Formats: sequence, structure tokens, C-alpha cells
Amino acid sequence: MDFLLPHGLAGLPAWAGIIVTIGGPVVLALIFGRAMYALFTPHEFATNAAIGAVKYGFVVEIYAVVAALALVGSWDTYQTSRDTLQKEASGLYMLALSVDTFSGPDFAETRKEMRAAIRGYAAAVVSDDWPAMQAGTPNTASDGAFQRLTRAFLDVDGVSSGQQALQQKIGDWIGSVAEARIGRLSVTSRSLAGLIWLLVITVSVAVIAFQWFFNGGSATMHYAMGGVIALIVGAVLLVSLKLAFPYVGDPALLTPRPFLSLMEVS
Repeated sequence: MDFLLPHGLAGLPAWAGIIVTIGGPVVLALIFGRAMYALFTPHEFATNAAIGAVKYGFVVEIYAVVAALALVGSWDTYQTSRDTLQKEASGLYMLALSVDTFSGPDFAETRKEMRAAIRGYAAAVVSDDWPAMQAGTPNTASDGAFQRLTRAFLDVDGVSSGQQALQQKIGDWIGSVAEARIGRLSVTSRSLAGLIWLLVITVSVAVIAFQWFFNGGSATMHYAMGGVIALIVGAVLLVSLKLAFPYVGDPALLTPRPFLSLMEVS
């Protein structure tokens, strides 16, 4: 039943995610409507219209606050994940560009090790880190590759003034990669907590169900409005899920494409 959890829903293929998160609320709204029309008479609906509208307005206001909380929190998770991924990839790219500065036959092995370390770290991110991030579990399998990268660049002693000046920047780039790496690996801890998702789902169901406790003049019109409200609720849920888990899903919002390119450094 993992597909019913937020991470599982986010990991569904696009078509399946739309069916579950948008189609599900619409079907639920129609079922509630059918049940309410079977249980209550038009007179009872009319009698409850005034007080029902006030109570429904209160529920809608709560839903608006909760939906905003979910969307803002999910957007923050996505934006932070995107920025850290770009920061890590750009740091590696600058390291790759700096390799040729250590020119000459004396640095031939050094250049070879530098490029191999970049390729090895990028490959470790793709093969080890990424599957763990998609599964939502912590993984430090790429630590060895990162340590090799660090030693390959920090242990070299420049000869010319340009090389020595570059070494100061190399330390900054390594630090940037390290900081972004920690942020990327800890993305699961920044996802919305389970209690918040429970609150979002609970209020969403309340909004879908509560609209049927008072009726308009036309049952067909009421069903149509109920379906539109459920569609909006489902769309909010789908967007929140995709943003909160940017590394999962088919397609995912964030992919290892930059690291795949860095695996070709030569």
C-alpha cells in the first residue's frame, strides 16, 4: 500500500498520478453526492441551506490556509533541491575547467587523476545516490568517490603563480560541492511531515464532502459544481506532491542529467 503514501503517490507515472490524485477526488465527490441525495429530501436540503453555507465557508477558509501551507512548503522543497543540484554541478564543472591549468608533463598523472575523480564522483551520484533519493532513503555510498575528488584537487602543489592562485579557488569550489552535496542528500528530511500531509488530505475530503450538505435548485448543476471543486482539490494535491518530491516520478522534476554530462569529462 505504499502507493497510497505521499512519496508513493509522487512516484507514480504521470498518467497514474493524475488518475489517483485528480480522478479519485472527483469520483469521491460523485459518490458523496449520490449518497446525500439518497439520504435526504429536497426540503431538508433547503432547510439546511443557510446554516450549511456558513459552515461550508468556514471549512473552505481552513482548506485555503492548509492548501497554501502545502504549496508553499512544497515549492520551498523543490526550489532548494533545484538550487543545490545546480550548485553542486556548477562546482564540479569549474573543477573540470581548472584541470588544464596544471599543464606540462610533470602534471600529466595529476590531470589524469583529476578527470578520473570527477567522472567517478558523477558516476557514484548517478548510480548510488540517485536511486536512494528516489526511494526517499539516506545513502552515503558516494562518500568514497567524494573523498577521492577532494584529495585529487587539494593535494596538488602548484608551481606557477597562476596555479597557486587557482588552488585558492579550487578550495572554494570543493567547499561549494560539499555544501550542495549535503543539501541534496538531506532533501528527504525537508519534505513535508506526515502529519501535514494527513491534515491536507483530511481537509480536502472535508471540502469535497461538506458541499453536499446543502443543495441548489438543480441536481445536475450541483453535481457539476461538486466535480469542479473536487478537480481543484485534486490538482492542488498533485502539484504539492510533485514539488515536495522532485526526484521521484515519471517524469521527475529533477534528473541527474548534469552528472551524466560530467561523466564524459576527458
